[in-house]
Amino acid sequence: MHGSSRPRRVFERLADDYRARPPYPEDLVARLSSLAGVGRPVVDLGAGTGLLAAPLARYGHPVLAVEPARAMLAVCAEACAGLDVTPVLAPAEATGLGAVEAGLILLADAIHWVRPDAAGLEARRLLAPDGTAAVVVPESADTPFMRGVRELLLAFNPKARSRPVEARVRQWLVVAAGTGRPTEERWEQTVTLGPEALARVVRSLSYGGPALGPAALRRLLEAVDALGQREGRAWARVLRLVWVRRGRRSRRTRTRPPRR
Repeated sequence: MHGSSRPRRVFERLADDYRARPPYPEDLVARLSSLAGVGRPVVDLGAGTGLLAAPLARYGHPVLAVEPARAMLAVCAEACAGLDVTPVLAPAEATGLGAVEAGLILLADAIHWVRPDAAGLEARRLLAPDGTAAVVVPESADTPFMRGVRELLLAFNPKARSRPVEARVRQWLVVAAGTGRPTEERWEQTVTLGPEALARVVRSLSYGGPALGPAALRRLLEAVDALGQREGRAWARVLRLVWVRRGRRSRRTRTRPPRR
């Protein structure tokens, strides 16, 4: 999901490598479905390659998959073939959609690419009066392999430092759903990747493949492969779900056990 033309061009180049990214845990998808409400529409802003659009459609939701990168949306349409998913080529800030009355407006792994104020206003326009606005923020787990990957990314690209997103999350939720206090839930996920899948995932990272020249990228991938041989290729992450329902005030944090 992108707020400028440059990130959008980057994501046009990432679409094929995005196919190797791990799917989201089934119980996270089930939780999003329950927040939406049975059979209610879902608007997936920054849908990417459909990693949440497809499983949410399988739960019985008509999904509007909004994505401004044509190549990403093409992969999404392929992944969602035969499902009730409508691909929408547009940014989160101006979807061009009519009245939707969505049970759920979702930003997954995309909050850092949007303008929270403008995207929040658009989400509010599309959200039902009792609908839910939700953000999913993936974070690397604190394991030897994941620490090593982060250190290698920083060594090859010093700009690859974690970008604080909390203020952006809060701003988007407040504009989209009002001042209700957010609820936060967490899932831990570990997926073991093969050598080729790991290389494609690293290439898909915005501070990996698109940010490096061919020689530097080759050296990075060789270093990550060597790290994987030493530490194993367990791609471990924490998935933070932060949500607000219009007219509801609640706050709690829950952590789900790892899915292996």
